[in-house]
Amino acid sequence: MSSLDTPDRPTMAAMLGAYQAPHALYDRARAGDGVAFDPAGNCWLVTDHRAVRSILEDRRFTSDLRFASGGKARPGRRLFIQDVVEKQIVLSDGAEQHGAQRVILQESSRKMQELSGWIRELAAGLLEPLRPRGAFDLVGDFSLPYALQTVCRVFGIPVDDPVRVAELASWSSTMADLTSGYLNIRIQEITLFGEYFRKLVAARRASPSDDLVSSFLTAGTFAQDEDLVINCMAAFAAGRVTSQKLIGDGVPMLFAEWATWRQMVAETPGVSRRLTEELLRMITPTRYVGRHAIEDVDLSGEWGAGHVIRAGQRVILFLEAANRDPARFPDPHELKWERQPNPHVAFGHGPHRCPGASIARAEIQIALETLLATFETLGPNPSAPPVWDPNPNLGGYRSYPCLCS
Repeated sequence: MSSLDTPDRPTMAAMLGAYQAPHALYDRARAGDGVAFDPAGNCWLVTDHRAVRSILEDRRFTSDLRFASGGKARPGRRLFIQDVVEKQIVLSDGAEQHGAQRVILQESSRKMQELSGWIRELAAGLLEPLRPRGAFDLVGDFSLPYALQTVCRVFGIPVDDPVRVAELASWSSTMADLTSGYLNIRIQEITLFGEYFRKLVAARRASPSDDLVSSFLTAGTFAQDEDLVINCMAAFAAGRVTSQKLIGDGVPMLFAEWATWRQMVAETPGVSRRLTEELLRMITPTRYVGRHAIEDVDLSGEWGAGHVIRAGQRVILFLEAANRDPARFPDPHELKWERQPNPHVAFGHGPHRCPGASIARAEIQIALETLLATFETLGPNPSAPPVWDPNPNLGGYRSYPCLCS
């Protein structure tokens, strides 16, 4: 068995601890073995781009958390939070997962033309009042409300109540943390988030609308309303957090050459689209995802002796590392808007590839175009350093104070 028990090999614990600057560890891990077993973490760590893509599309690996417990039911009365973890489509496999993926994909494609114009108006409306101030928080004043109002529009949720909007922001952050494996102290918010969506599902069942919840109901995707509630919670959180992180973490990468980017995007068609893809590769909203082998999988033919993943073993796929693999991306740590092709795995790959990727791409591209068009200068505020979110998987900036003109 290939392992990470040599001193110079990064472990899972080390990679989690270095979430603010992990790429040196990823480079070391790939140089040693892109598919290696970590005895301390009792899991396989995959940092190679080719291996990540291969495992994500391999049906011998499952994302279903129930497989880890052998499919055994938990004794006693189940808690809502247990169902929230186990019944999300992103953490399960089967007919409901495929059906939900299909509904989100169809709804995203159907609404793209309608949403593009609206998203552009939203971005401009949020940014115009900020320019006269000369300073603002890229996350708090823009990427968070921008991503939140967009996902609210997809779900048909009004945003005219600032108290409720603030609650949805907090609840969805807690939901995203839970889904990504990071437990914070606001776990009661999962219950409140669930109660909100139960009421929304009941309202849409009584009076359907033109939104994602109604599409799920029309398609009959979920056998139980409670499963629909859980997956609406998950989709809402994922849609908000992904776009917020990509904008909050990606835009600062443009600060040093802001004037150049501003001119290029304004004058050259296609730059903003390709730049969006390159920022997705560079940032990668979810650092890693987990899988379990459902049978013995022998990878020795590709990776050498000792690469047999046993049934039941956990595999951690570092999407963030795969997207900086020099074997697939020349000069992987450099931002190159013209990079073609750009087969990044920022939205995953295979059966669990993010079905809302088209809307996320549009959000990011429109945000970039609007930010560059609005501000002649934009850069960090030297008197107020950015603040990191402590989640080691989603992470990203919680706050990024900027100066602008």
